[in-house]
Amino acid sequence: MSRKRRVGAAIALLIACTPGNILYSEVRSEPPETVGLTLVAGASETGATGWEVAGVWEFSGEGLLFGGFSALVALPDYRLMAFSDRGARFTFDEPDSDGSCREVVHQSLVPERLRDVPDIESAAYDPATGTYWLAFENDHSIDRFTADHSPAGLRDIDETASRLNWSNNSGAEAFTRLADGRFVILPEGKRTGLIYPSDPVEGADHAQFGYLPPVRGHGATDMAQLPDGRVLLLLRNLDPLGGIPPFASKIAIGPAPVAGEEQAWAPQITIDLAGVVPRENYEGIAIRPLADGRVAVWLVSDDNLSIMQRTLVVKLILDPAMLENKPDKAKGARK
Repeated sequence: MSRKRRVGAAIALLIACTPGNILYSEVRSEPPETVGLTLVAGASETGATGWEVAGVWEFSGEGLLFGGFSALVALPDYRLMAFSDRGARFTFDEPDSDGSCREVVHQSLVPERLRDVPDIESAAYDPATGTYWLAFENDHSIDRFTADHSPAGLRDIDETASRLNWSNNSGAEAFTRLADGRFVILPEGKRTGLIYPSDPVEGADHAQFGYLPPVRGHGATDMAQLPDGRVLLLLRNLDPLGGIPPFASKIAIGPAPVAGEEQAWAPQITIDLAGVVPRENYEGIAIRPLADGRVAVWLVSDDNLSIMQRTLVVKLILDPAMLENKPDKAKGARK
């Protein structure tokens, strides 16, 4: 194939799979009647120090509320909560648990003010109380919910977003609550993040921190804190020449960011997911500590309602001890 034809094919593929573009599967407005999880890849090695794959499942269901998952939370009872670009919550058993997908609970969490564009982009969670916070794009807000999923307040951050030049579809892409009660927000494609010293819904003022991306062109899509205090950062890039779908994903690791420091937060790549799990638009990450000291790292992908994509749920196993005193392992990944 000539270079011109390769470029043309890449552009067509990019249009098919990029959010906001035109090649979509037909969807119904009703919630799905059935939802399933099907194993598509089993356990395997990764070639990256401390990491292995436990399994990959396709999460399937019909209807407008299903799919488009951009945020993920691991609940204490071995269930996962996935939140979608259409303002929905899907709670389901971890697919390798005894009750694999036995019961899937779906619910619309769309606030009245967001009926037209209910785009949930990221989530933070307090395991002690079950309270969770959802960051919405378009209106740039943080909505708080109790453990029973009742609305419990909101914080409008539109003024902050405007000052920092966040676009409507590039807001609080990565968002997490740290163990010490701080909240961290990192927008996609930006070099400045926000840290709230406590619950932002309660009115805490934010401070800023600088961010140095570990790989050029890769934007942050989500983050989660490990039990040892370090933070995993999920990254994604459009890579139309690399395969179908046209996404490249990596995970970086670093100490938790600190507001106001002169040195920017600079996590380093710990694993490149290319060739490790199927290519997809991974946008959600969640952590579950295991009894042996290792950590289950769950990922969920956003299918963009594209006929070229799938919703995948990935379980990786990380041994954090294998990464100790080895910060230089990932430095060569910067491009």
